[in-house]
Amino acid sequence: MAQESFDERLIWLLKVSRSMLATRDLDRLLSLVTDAFIEACEADRGFLLLQDRDLGKLVQRVGRTASGKDISESETKISSMANRVFREKKPVFATDTATQEDLASRRSIDELRLKMMVCVPLATDNESLGVIYADGRTSLDKVFTNTNRRTFEMLADHAAAAIENARLFERATNDPLTGLPNNSYFIQQLSKVMREVSTSMQAGVLLLDVDAFKRVNIAAGAEAGDRALIDIAMTIQDVARADGLVARYGSDKFAVLLPPEEGTAITLRLRDVAERVRAAIATKAYHGVQMSASIGGLGFPTNERPATSLPTNAPDLVAIADDMLAKARARGQGELEIG
Repeated sequence: MAQESFDERLIWLLKVSRSMLATRDLDRLLSLVTDAFIEACEADRGFLLLQDRDLGKLVQRVGRTASGKDISESETKISSMANRVFREKKPVFATDTATQEDLASRRSIDELRLKMMVCVPLATDNESLGVIYADGRTSLDKVFTNTNRRTFEMLADHAAAAIENARLFERATNDPLTGLPNNSYFIQQLSKVMREVSTSMQAGVLLLDVDAFKRVNIAAGAEAGDRALIDIAMTIQDVARADGLVARYGSDKFAVLLPPEEGTAITLRLRDVAERVRAAIATKAYHGVQMSASIGGLGFPTNERPATSLPTNAPDLVAIADDMLAKARARGQGELEIG
């Protein structure tokens, strides 16, 4: 992008900004931001670090190469530069790092033979969020003109706003204890699926109650109960995330939404997921209390429940799944009812 005009850069920046603001998934957004920054800087690789509010320090969230390969290991060699930019809230641009006294002595410059480096703070009006960093082995004299520097800073400003929006959306739609999507988000996604299903594509809903969970609270207290609930939530997520959306629907109630799919009958899909989740929870015991899960669910549309007979709204459809759950619980703990 070094040779592009300012107008061309602004058009590119507008397209990237629209994509960022439309992306509500935080992890996907951070990767998008990093890729865009690498492209803008014509860098070999880039890193995005955000402040961990609990730890009180910068934590690497994304590491990427120009070819899109993830850098999974933490890049400690850039930490001093990242912390400096985060602390001072001033960007650093360098196109001939070996000649700059404050950069040439850094081990990362020598070991990686870097010729170009840029690190820009990510900040909103109210908070410093982190930094975005990129570097490369090729010295490009035209990369860091005043015009291009302003483009990088504008990209960082737009990225910070998008990150803050994604965090606000995450807080509004995620359960604060388990980190899973909450019931409001589940209903929202179920409503969307209900509009997409057809006679050739079936979807499904599972509701599960963790049996006798209140006994954990009685035996060891609410804090121990919370830790157990977090572990159960992560277990369900690990088992079923590849199949669909997992959400916390209530105190000790969870929901799974299987998206529309052609081929395998929805009843078989529901039973498969339910059996795997039920088996995983059955391996859990907390403070002497053995866990089990009662599960109810339904597929739609089916021969027994055609599209014309389906409820018109998601809460009513969940109510039918809840009826299936009630039938399962009436037979005892750890039972399954698919309607």
